[in-house]
Amino acid sequence: MKAENRRVSMNAKLLTVQLGSLCLALAVFFCAVVCGRYLLEHVYLSEESSLRREQQYIRDLSDYVQEKELRSTDAEELSAWARAKRYVYLVIYKGEQTVLETDGEVVDLTHAVYNNVAPVGNSLTPDVLTPDEEGRYAVAFADGVFRVSLTEYSETPYYSGITMIALTLASLTLLAVNLTYNRSLTNSIIRLSREVQRVENSESLAAIQTDREDELGDLARSVERMRRSIIQRMQGEQEALTANAGLITAISHDIRTPLTALMGYLDLLEGGQYQTEEQMKKYLSASSERARQLKSLTDELFRYFLVFGQPEREIALEEYDAVILLEQLLGEHIIRLQSMGWEVQSFPLDEECTVRVNLQYLQRVVDNLFSNVLKHGDLGRSVVVMARLEGDMLKIIVSNGIPARPTVAESTRIGLQTCRKLLERMGGSFETRQDARRFLAEAALPAERKEKKEV
Repeated sequence: MKAENRRVSMNAKLLTVQLGSLCLALAVFFCAVVCGRYLLEHVYLSEESSLRREQQYIRDLSDYVQEKELRSTDAEELSAWARAKRYVYLVIYKGEQTVLETDGEVVDLTHAVYNNVAPVGNSLTPDVLTPDEEGRYAVAFADGVFRVSLTEYSETPYYSGITMIALTLASLTLLAVNLTYNRSLTNSIIRLSREVQRVENSESLAAIQTDREDELGDLARSVERMRRSIIQRMQGEQEALTANAGLITAISHDIRTPLTALMGYLDLLEGGQYQTEEQMKKYLSASSERARQLKSLTDELFRYFLVFGQPEREIALEEYDAVILLEQLLGEHIIRLQSMGWEVQSFPLDEECTVRVNLQYLQRVVDNLFSNVLKHGDLGRSVVVMARLEGDMLKIIVSNGIPARPTVAESTRIGLQTCRKLLERMGGSFETRQDARRFLAEAALPAERKEKKEV
C-alpha cells in the first residue's frame, strides 16, 4: 500500500525534471547576471579603475596630439582617434565654449570652429593627468592649451558579455540536469535488459532489485516475479525428474522380485516338477500370493500417477466438524486394526473445531496411513493414533513400530508421497519421522476453533 502511495509515473517524473531544470537554469542565469554586474560595477567601474583608464586615455590623446602636431580644430584627426578608441566621448573647450565634440561610435561630428582663438595658456606642457574641479584635463594643442572633457564607457560590451555568459551557464545547467536524468533512466533500462538476458540464458540466480517507483520499477518487479517463477518451475521439474527416476527404480526392483518368483513357480507347475498334489497346491498358493503382491504394487503406482501425473485443478472444499469427521474416518480403521490383533492406543480430538477439506482426498490420506501400518508395521508393538489441535492447525498423528526384519513388501513410499500431495492441495502439510524402533506420520490441516457458548 505504501509503495502504491509513493508511486510516481515516468511522465510525472519527466515533467518534474523539466520544470526543475528550467527553474534551476533561470536561477543560474539571474545569479550569473547579478554577480557579473556586481563585479563589473565594483571592480571594473570603481572610482580608482575608472580614473586610471581616463588618465590613460588623456595620456594617449596628448601623445597623439603632440605626434601629429594637431590643432584643436583638426576635427578629422581627432575624430579618427576617438573612433580608434571606440568607447570614448571627447569634448574640447575654450573657456566655457565648445570647440569640438566627437564620439568614437558616431561618424558625424558636432564641430564648432572659432577663428583667431587665443590659447588658454602658454606653450609649456601642462599637467595632463590632473583634472580641474569640473573634471576637465588640460591638453596642449598646436594652437594652445585647451580643456578636454573625456568620458569613457568601455564597460558597454561587458554588459552584453555578462548576459551571454549567463545564458551559456543557464543552458549548460539545463542540459546537465536533463542529461543526468536521461543517463540514470538509460542505465536502469540497460541494467534491466542485461538481467533479463541473464535470466533468459539461465546465467544468474541473483534477485533483480530496484528502488524505482514508476513503470520501469514495475517492469523490474515483474521480471523478478518471472525469474522466481522460472526457478521454481525448474526446481519442481528437477525434483519431479529425480522423484520419478527414484520411483521407477524402486518400482522396477519391487516388481521384478515377485515377478521372478511368480515365473519360477509357473515354470515348476508347467514342467510338472512337483511330486504331490499338496506340493502343487503350495506352488499355486505361492503364485497367487505373488500375483496379489504385483496387483498391490500396480494399484499404488496407478494411484501415484493419478495424483501426480495430472495437472492441478482447484478442488472443492467443504466445511466439516472435525470431531465428528475424525471419529468416522479414524474409528473405522482403528476397529479394523484391533480385529486383526493389533494393539491400538487412541487419543481422539478433545477440542471442537471445523476444517475445510475435500472428503474424498482426506479419506484417501487416512487409507494410505493405515495401509502403511498394515504393510510395514510391527504386529508386536502398539499403534498410536492421535488427533490434536495446535494453534490453527489440526494434526493427525499415526505412529507404529518397525519390525526387526523387513516385511516381504518393501516400501516404495508411493502412498506417503500421495498423502503429502493431497494434503498440500488442501492447504495442509505432511511430515514423517523415523528412528530405529518407530515410524511416525503427521498430517496437518488448517482448522478454525469453535467459540465456546456461554451457559
